[in-house]
This record gives sequence, C-alpha cells and structure tokens, in this order.
Amino acid sequence: MLRGVRLIDPSGGLDLPSCDLLLSDGVVKRIGSSLPPSAGAAELERPGTVVAPAFLDVHCHLREPGQPWKERVANATAAAAAGGFGAVAAMANLHPAVDNVPRLRQVITKNRSWGRVPILQFAACTSALLGQDPADVEALVAAGAAGISDDGRNGMDHDTLARLLQRADALGIPLAVHPEDERVLATANEWSGSDPTAWSFRPPEAEEAAVASILAAVRETGSTSLHIQHLTTAGSVALVRSAKAEGLKVTAEVTPHHLMLDGLLRDPAQPERPLACNPPLRTRADRRALWEALLDGTIDAVASDHAPHELPSDPLQRRAAGFSGIQCVLSVLLLDEAAAANLPRLIEVLTVGPRLVMRRSAATLPDAGLAEGRPAHLTWFDPAGSWSPDPTNWLSVGANTPFWRQELPGQVLATFSHGRAAYVNRRLSEEMSLA
Repeated sequence: MLRGVRLIDPSGGLDLPSCDLLLSDGVVKRIGSSLPPSAGAAELERPGTVVAPAFLDVHCHLREPGQPWKERVANATAAAAAGGFGAVAAMANLHPAVDNVPRLRQVITKNRSWGRVPILQFAACTSALLGQDPADVEALVAAGAAGISDDGRNGMDHDTLARLLQRADALGIPLAVHPEDERVLATANEWSGSDPTAWSFRPPEAEEAAVASILAAVRETGSTSLHIQHLTTAGSVALVRSAKAEGLKVTAEVTPHHLMLDGLLRDPAQPERPLACNPPLRTRADRRALWEALLDGTIDAVASDHAPHELPSDPLQRRAAGFSGIQCVLSVLLLDEAAAANLPRLIEVLTVGPRLVMRRSAATLPDAGLAEGRPAHLTWFDPAGSWSPDPTNWLSVGANTPFWRQELPGQVLATFSHGRAAYVNRRLSEEMSLA
C-alpha cells in the first residue's frame, strides 16, 4: 500500500496530489484517497513521491549481440528499469546490422532471454545501413520488428526514403531517421575516411538540411510514419514546428544531454579524455529552443540515445561518440528547475509521446494508463531524492556519462513492468522486508 503519493497519468489527464495505491500480485487493486488498510499489505507512507505510468525509451543502443564489451542487454535493461523505464526500443546498428530476418530473430531471442524489461527491436531500413538497398521491411515486420531505422547513418536518397515511408505507412510502423545530411558532413570533413559516424565536424547545417529533406519526402508522400531522432538545433525545431502547423503528421525526439549540456566536455572519470556525441552538443540558444519545443508539444518524446562505449587503450584518445545515460534520464531532466515544476509534461514525453512514436508496436505493452484491475506497469520516484552515478549503483557496462559522480535530483524507488517488479531501490527493499 503506497500512501499519500502524487499520481500523474497524462493519458487520462490525472494529477492527484495525494493518493493511495494498493498493489497485490503485480496488479493495481485499488486507487483512491484514504484507502482502508488491507490485510497483509506493507504500508509505505511517502508523501511528495510520484507514481506514473512506466516510461518508454524509443531510442537506445544495446550493443549485444556483437559488441558485448561495450554493453550487455541484461545490464542495459537493468539500468533502464532503475531509470524508471518499463520498456525500451533498441536500434538496428548492431554488428552486423539487423537487416535480415535470421539476424532479427537471433536478436529478438537474445533480447527475450536477457532483457530485464520488454525490448521493441528496430530493424534496418537498408542493407548494412548504407542507404542503398532497401531491406525486406514486410518480412522483418512479420518476424517481429517494431520499426525501421538506419540510426547512426543517413545515406538514403530522396526516392529511397519516400518509398520506405510509404511501406512503413502500410505496416503501421515508425521509420526513424538520424537527421544529418552526409553530403554536408563529407564536405565539412573533407571526406576524411569512409565512416561518417567517425567524422569529427558535424555542423548544424548538416542536421537542418536533413530535416528539411525528410520533411519534403513527407509532404510528397503524405506519410504519417516519420519519426525524427535527437533534434539539437533551433533551426531544426523551427522546421518541425512549421511542418506540424501545416498539418504534417511527424514525431520528433530530444535527448536529455542535448537539453542540458552545451560546449566541449571532458570525461569526469578521466579528465584528460574529451567526451563527444553524434550529433554534437550545441549552444545555449539551441538548448532554450529545444526546451521550448518540448514544453509546447513540437517535440513529442524524450529518448535516452543510450550509447555505451568502452575506455580507449590510449589515455589521450577520444572516446567513441555517445553517452551512456538510460539510468539517469529522469534525473537529468529534473536538473532544470522550470521543467521540474512541470512534472505532468515531463511524464507525458516519457510515456504518451513515446507510445505515439511507436505506433502499433505500443499495443504490445500494457495499457498506457493506471487503472484498477490492470497489471502494474508503473514508475514510482521521489523528485526530492538524490543520487550520484558511481560504481556502487551504475548498472550499464559503459560509464561514458558526463554526469559521473555528479549529484542528481530524482530517485526512482521502484519500476513495475507487465506486473513484475523490474527494479526496487535497495533501501526501499530493505524497508519492505522489515514491514
């Protein structure tokens, strides 16, 4: 029995400041004010804490199978649960890429065996993510793909993207695009090497050119399946806002690090090492534009873009681009005081918005709202609590986070997924045992 909690459920428009919940055998049995005691129930009085539907991450990288030294599915999904996520959507850029049915089936089997929470698996748009030969999207969806994306690359030409958007529409799945125009990147980097993911210079013009191009494909096809990943610039925000105003059915996401950080970063664990992500961190003006877009509904979802990497052997070498961050998404968002004062919207972009992005795949998850008689699929957190990512509590294999050992607000107390406790805070577990 949770007593005196704040219940926020954006799917039902609920924000109840003081509420009791009775959970039993993985089911939400009762919701109400001043509920009578229930025989055998441990009573936990936690005024000021929040219960919300479990979060959904629409963009993370699990690395396994293929690169287990960077991340393990078990670790990543345990970190997700500790961050309040009851399910995640994993990208297709494994090694090798998830671009055919046998590979997809292998990955889904591993996900089900190792995942602490359900994993919605994306497949590739094109063979080897190269943007040239379209994948057999229909067969991949029939085999269990939740969506398609060449995330990490953006090599498709206009006609290929347009045809894939139409196929995604027919299947009711999202087509998620990494918005960086590789022709602009190539010019900026003077074609330095064959791997665009390793190019250092990633100007905002590359993103804005890509956003304009993919929105043009949506206008041409009338597609409703486009999802734009990790927006970072004010120019991109303006393009998406204008597109939505004219009636285009597109969704967009932002990451916590692009909302909260700007400039060059050093690795807190090893200050001699620089940290970077693709696309890069932008300016304070860009961050303000991202926050405005998140709060006014232009941006639909917050996604972790969890990208764990190992430490390089050379102490002067830059880490591979990307941050490990699925465990601290909520906490990083709460660093912004204005955002923390608007908890219903923050929870909406972690719950309702991601379900909108995932389209029909979201139907494989429990119902979005909290209601009596449903399996518990919820997150319970304390906005006033705090924690600091360090080796004692960090669950991802990759510790490449700019927030290492930094005191962060917001402490997840428990996450239930499909009626099962996927995560319970250690102190809370001890208290429940005593009760």
